[in-house]
Formats: sequence, C-alpha cells, structure tokens
Amino acid sequence: MNTSPQGSSRDPGSLSTDELRTQIQHTRDELGETVEALAAKADVKSRAKETAAGLKDQVSLKATHAKEQVTATAAAMGDTIRDKAPHPHRQHQAAHAAHGSNTKLLAGAGAGVAAALVLLMVVRHRRCR
Repeated sequence: MNTSPQGSSRDPGSLSTDELRTQIQHTRDELGETVEALAAKADVKSRAKETAAGLKDQVSLKATHAKEQVTATAAAMGDTIRDKAPHPHRQHQAAHAAHGSNTKLLAGAGAGVAAALVLLMVVRHRRCR
C-alpha cells in the first residue's frame, strides 16, 4: 500500500523529495519493528529461560505452601496427642512421637522440593539443547 504517513495515497511519482524521504523512513521503522518481533519469536533460548524462571517460581510457591501445610498439620497432631495423653509419661511419649512425625513430614516435604528442582533442571537442560 503506497500511503505516506500523512495519509496521502498519491502516485509516488508526484510526491516531493521530502515526502518520499518521510515515507521511506516510515517504511524502515515498520520493517525494523517487524524484524525485532520475528527475532524475539525465533530466540528459543530466551523463551526457554523465561519458561524455566516461571517454573522455578511455581515450584518455590508450591514448596512454601507444602511447608506451611506440614507445619500446620504437625502442630495440630501435637495438640491432638497432647489432649489425649493426660499422664505425664504419655505426654512425653506423645511429644516424642509428634516430633518424629514432624521430622518425617519435613523430610518428605524436603524430598518433594528436591525432586521438583531436579525435574526443573532436567526440563531446562533438555530445552537448552
């Protein structure tokens, strides 16, 4: 389409030198923007990095949420055990059991986070090839 930036659709032969220069500059600017957009789409490495960063953020949020759930569950279990164990000896046993469960839950959550990070690294490594 042969239109100048001012909206004129005159024959290019009837345009002045300044109008032609303005039209050429406008076309160059549009072409530059198109090339930049195509280059961004073709930059697979940057797009993979953006995706990996997004996945890393998701894993971090899920790990934080899992840790909070484990902590809340362990606290609730400790309260329940304490309530059901009126004898001091039983309270000691219950606290020890709750601590063991808490440790196991935290270890499980840590293993889950580690597995998610390993998965993230594998995905990132495969995309970078």
